[in-house]
Amino acid sequence: MIPAAHTHPEREAMERSPAEQREHERRVVAEHYQHDVEIFSMVLDSRLAYATGVFVSPDEDLETAQARKFARIQAKLDIQPGERVLDVGCGWGSNLLYLAEHTQGEFFGITLSERQREEALRRARLAGVADRVHIDVKHIEDLALEPASFDVVLFSGSIVHMHNREEIHRTVARLLRPSGRLLISDCYYPAEHRGDRESTATDYIFVEALGYCRLLHLSEELAFIERAGLDICHVEDLTSSYALTLERWIDNVRKNRRRIEAISPGFSRLLQQYMTVAKLSFARRTALEYMILATRGRPRVESAWFPIVPPAHEKGAR
Repeated sequence: MIPAAHTHPEREAMERSPAEQREHERRVVAEHYQHDVEIFSMVLDSRLAYATGVFVSPDEDLETAQARKFARIQAKLDIQPGERVLDVGCGWGSNLLYLAEHTQGEFFGITLSERQREEALRRARLAGVADRVHIDVKHIEDLALEPASFDVVLFSGSIVHMHNREEIHRTVARLLRPSGRLLISDCYYPAEHRGDRESTATDYIFVEALGYCRLLHLSEELAFIERAGLDICHVEDLTSSYALTLERWIDNVRKNRRRIEAISPGFSRLLQQYMTVAKLSFARRTALEYMILATRGRPRVESAWFPIVPPAHEKGAR
């Protein structure tokens, strides 16, 4: 049973100074990701992507949907040899390592979880790309880098954990080189008010399960990006795909409940409860999922080229 709501996280965030909010995010968001990676390997795909896949059929499996998502991100970003990529909230390295394996870029990740860093670097060594993958435990607001340090900045399922979005987009714009690309894949509230956004269930996801989340309207995020000096090139609705992704994760939690409980008592229940509420929210479109591509200057990849060709292993499958 979901416990009673007890806090209003966004109001509390507004009362904190930027430094206090940064420390709050550093502490509470990391807790969820410090659990044993073996648990997440039972729930997520083989690359440990903790964000939506891209489904073209409700009958597809999770691996296929996540492979399509990785390929789509690669195609949109068009990373050339030697280009520098920053993955903010890189998790266990799912996107970072896929891109390192499929391009000749130089990759830098930041995460709030030491456990995620260790696992991502271990996987980089196994994949033979450790010489081009560098990961630190750091908050984006703590980055002290020269302007024009990167060709790509990526947020996949991570920017929702960050309150100070306007400043973050200014930072991204400063870090990007001319023709640099920003890609975000994350969840938003519709501008039309649907459902109870201060319900017990919402509070459970945002505070109890994930530590801190801030869902903007898509128009708010886009406005911050534009005001930072970047151009919006492409926005893709992945809401139904996220509902299907969550459905697959929930099935995996159910199948592996005993093993998860043996490692971390109570965690399987938390996962199933928050994922079930989230799945219903995306299925009913009281929450939405978008992938956003923006550039500093002229786009590298024209949006007229989309939809993107599926990964090679899917060709001829039908």
